Amino acid sequence: MSFANVKQGIWDMRISRRSLIATAAAGAALPRFAIAQSMPELTTIRSTAKSWIWMAEAYAIEGGFFAKAGVKVSANASSRGTNMTALVGPSVDVEWGDPGEAMNAKKENLKFRTIGQTVGKFGSHVVVKKEILDKAGLTEASPVEKKIALLRGLRMGNTGPGGAPDNMLRWLAVKGGMDPNKDMRLVGIQGGGPGMIAGIEKGVIDGFCLSSPTADIAASKFGCAYLFQMVLNPPPEFTNYTYIICNTAEKTLHDKRDALVRYVAGLALSLRAIKAEPDKFKAFAIPYLELDASIAEAAYAGNATMYYGDPRLTEAQFATNKMFINIANKSSGQDPMPESLTFASMYEPSIAEEAMKRI
Repeated sequence: MSFANVKQGIWDMRISRRSLIATAAAGAALPRFAIAQSMPELTTIRSTAKSWIWMAEAYAIEGGFFAKAGVKVSANASSRGTNMTALVGPSVDVEWGDPGEAMNAKKENLKFRTIGQTVGKFGSHVVVKKEILDKAGLTEASPVEKKIALLRGLRMGNTGPGGAPDNMLRWLAVKGGMDPNKDMRLVGIQGGGPGMIAGIEKGVIDGFCLSSPTADIAASKFGCAYLFQMVLNPPPEFTNYTYIICNTAEKTLHDKRDALVRYVAGLALSLRAIKAEPDKFKAFAIPYLELDASIAEAAYAGNATMYYGDPRLTEAQFATNKMFINIANKSSGQDPMPESLTFASMYEPSIAEEAMKRI
């Protein structure tokens, strides 16, 4: 309730002093901007509708954390691997994706800034047909180098060039001494999770890299198995890795700064709740993701620990992301990221810092 509304209530409704004290106490329990006069609205976009990697935003919407922070959010999915160009137009305020695609967009002089992060594991898993693993005598617990070697000659589905799954498959190939353009076949699949499952069913691909629940569904119902469960058993380089960030156009940062602070505050409240009350998050996540009972427990156990505790950005994580994308880009014939691409030139940490002070 705003101060103006309280004042109007005194004159129009003759509310009691006791009511005023109760109202003030209730307001004090909320973030300071929750008592502002109006609730701004923001529109966001991500590649797929429902996935563990987008759950911080989904939980903030459905759990009321954005409302508590004083912002209304409309989330949309594009079914495309990369969405940075959506920030060019006036209809999208915040884009969700991985740092690699954002760095590539920055290299092309797209005017945006990164304002928050939510996922601290490379949340897209690598699965292959189980018969391929069995024939090689391997399991998900086998040594990293042997699992990477298994990728040679396989047709691996991903969301398209420049997307995180494509970059991960390229990184794995280089790590294993392979050329991803010659020693494996990278197949861009449209349609997100359903597209990957259809590709497996029709024999178009031998495996894929994508987040859960698609990876869990493929492993439980479509004859696949994990090659790399990237949250629980990743290559050692990815035990702590910023995977999902949110970006906004520089114009939006200027024009809607307060709304963006509220937005990141809502994310922070969501992230805190995920850590502090895992049972409540689990009760939300399983029906929200429409997980079959046969995979629900395994899917939760394999993905629920991927989130950061708060959305603040770090220079160390930026440096790790830059090294990763340079390896992936080199394998596709692209130049390395310029020296001018720095934490300061891409990230705007003040939004998250201010948001954390307000909650």
